[in-house]
Amino acid sequence: MPPPPVSSDVDEHTTDPSVAPPSRGEPTGWLPAAGRWEHDTLREATVHGVALYNAGHYHASHDCFEAEWYNYGRGSRESMFLHGMVQVAAGAYKHVDFEDDEGMRSLFETALQYFHGLPGDFYGVDLLDVRTVLTNALEDPAALDGWQIRLDGRTPVAGEDDVAYAERLEE
Repeated sequence: MPPPPVSSDVDEHTTDPSVAPPSRGEPTGWLPAAGRWEHDTLREATVHGVALYNAGHYHASHDCFEAEWYNYGRGSRESMFLHGMVQVAAGAYKHVDFEDDEGMRSLFETALQYFHGLPGDFYGVDLLDVRTVLTNALEDPAALDGWQIRLDGRTPVAGEDDVAYAERLEE
């Protein structure tokens, strides 16, 4: 079943020609013929959210995905992806900061539901790996320890620009 159509308001609201192309491959969301992302701001939030997650800044990562999630209608694949990533960051936060593995499991179960049916490489995120790690962490939360999310085949870690992006979301 094809994804639901996206309104032109969303298209206009999520366009930013300054967002860089993928550093590797052609993930779902990249429009090679147009030379741009279908939703540039989704890619930007993903780049910053993944880097912050990988640096252990789970709350800031959560905020990146959550702020962008509000741009999309319920049931769209973009909404499902972003909502799932919100759950991933929140689950890691529960596990690492609060040692609340039951809370983590609940959030990861929900994330896996949101990711169901999405491609394995969405906006550069290796969702196949994300789903595998979340599934393994349901049985053994230690599977999450030291894990980093891959984006364009790499595991970026937050720098000053990622932190600044998250701080702007709080303004």
